[in-house]
Amino acid sequence: MSAVTQERYRPRRIRSLGRTIANETALKLYGIEVEGAALGPVSIERAKYVLAAHAPGPGHVGFAILHRGEEAVWLLLHWWMAGGILAERLWRAPLGSAQAGFEPVDRPLMACVWELVPIAFERDAYVATVMNGGTEADYLSRELAEGWY
Repeated sequence: MSAVTQERYRPRRIRSLGRTIANETALKLYGIEVEGAALGPVSIERAKYVLAAHAPGPGHVGFAILHRGEEAVWLLLHWWMAGGILAERLWRAPLGSAQAGFEPVDRPLMACVWELVPIAFERDAYVATVMNGGTEADYLSRELAEGWY
């Protein structure tokens, strides 16, 4: 018997939530929403607060993903390090609780199939810009198109 439950893939909406500066780290912020459940402004503001407290600081650029799924709201922070290495931190908040904040998630989790869409895009954007003679501003100007992925 498999420990992995098989489920049917249903696209989720992925969109830009703009850019933010968190602890002097320039970040692109993406939102992912399960059909019929939008990210609210409170979740976005709480996410920005967490990012400000945990981003690595000056000299880094990256992206964050705020994902309103079926079981929780997930926050993934990614930043680029020397050598083309992508670092990550991950948090989770329960659904439907106005008082609950984001709590760190223990490994071995990394990302789900929907979160891998902006991660793949950001990898390609970083390679095409910073790792090929472009600037961090060039990298930050590239953004995944809004859509259902």
